[in-house]
Amino acid sequence: MLMYILRRILLMVPTLIGMTLLLFCVVRFAPGLTTAGGAMAENSRQAQQAIEEKIKKRLHLDRPLIVQYFLWLNDTVHGNLGESIQYNAPVAQLIKERLPITLTLNLLSSIIVYLIAIPGGLLASIRRGKSFDIAWSFVTLALFSLPIIWVGDMLLAVFGNPNFLGWFPVGGAHATSTEWMTSGSYAGDFLWHMVLPVICLSYGQFAYLSKIQRAAMLDNLGLDYVRTARAKGLPPSVVTLRHVFRNSLLPMITLFAGLIPGLLGGSVVVEHIFSIKGMGDLVVTATSARDLPIVQAVALIGSIITLICLLITDICYALADPRVSYD
Repeated sequence: MLMYILRRILLMVPTLIGMTLLLFCVVRFAPGLTTAGGAMAENSRQAQQAIEEKIKKRLHLDRPLIVQYFLWLNDTVHGNLGESIQYNAPVAQLIKERLPITLTLNLLSSIIVYLIAIPGGLLASIRRGKSFDIAWSFVTLALFSLPIIWVGDMLLAVFGNPNFLGWFPVGGAHATSTEWMTSGSYAGDFLWHMVLPVICLSYGQFAYLSKIQRAAMLDNLGLDYVRTARAKGLPPSVVTLRHVFRNSLLPMITLFAGLIPGLLGGSVVVEHIFSIKGMGDLVVTATSARDLPIVQAVALIGSIITLICLLITDICYALADPRVSYD
C-alpha cells in the first residue's frame, strides 16, 4: 500500500505538469489578455496604455510563448504566483488570506452531506417501499430542486433578519471586531457565521448521494453472498452493516473525487450571497476585471485539489474493500 501511494504521488508530477501547460495555453490565448484591467482605466488612454505595458512586463508577453511558460512555471514552483493587476498585490498573499475560508466552508459541507446522505440512503434501502423510503425520496428530491440563490435568500430572510428570527449573522466570515476574542471564541464566532452558508452549500447534495447509496445497497442486498450469510443465521444487522454496507461504499468513495471540486465551484454563488471574502468572491472579481494572474493561480489550485482528492479516493478503495489490490 505504501509503495502504491508513493507511485501515485510520483505519477501526479507529470500529470500536474501537463495540466499547467494546458492551463497556461488557455490563459495566454484568452481574448483581451493585454487589455486586462481596462475597466479601471477607461477614462484615460494613457492610463490604459500604462496598464497594458505593466501587463506585458509582468506576464513576459514580449518573450516567445515557450519561454513565457517556463518562466511562469519556475515562478510557480518557487511560490511566486505573480502580482494581481486589480489589487496590485501578490496573488499568493491574496490566496493565502482567502483559501482557508473557502476550504473550511467546503470541508464542513462535505462532512455534513456524507453524515446525512449515507445513513439516509441506508435506511431507505432497508425500508424499501415503506413510508420512510417514500418520505426520504420526496424530501431529498424537493431539496435538490430548489435553486441555491432562492434558498440563500430565504435563509437570510428567515434566520438572519433581525426583524424575524435573527439567529445568525447576515454575512461575512466573522464579527467586525475580533481584537477582544480568544482563540476559542474566534473559532466559535467563525463557525456561527458559517452555519447558513454551509446549509446553503449542502442541501442540494443530499438527494444525489443518498440515491446512489440506496441503489448500491439494493444491488448488494440481492447478491448471493447476502443470502448465504442469512442462511448461516447471521443477525440482519451484521449482514447489513458488516457486509452489504461496506461493499456499497465504493460508489460513494468514487463520488468523493468530484464532490469537493464541485463544491468549490458552488461556493462562488454561496460566498457572493453571504458576503464571504473567500476564493469564490476573489474569482468573480478577478474574472470581471480580467485579472488573469489570479484566474490562472486559482485554476491551478483547483487542479491540485482535484489530484489530491483522486489520491485519497484510491486509498479509501483499499480501506473499504480488501479485494482491491494495488500490488
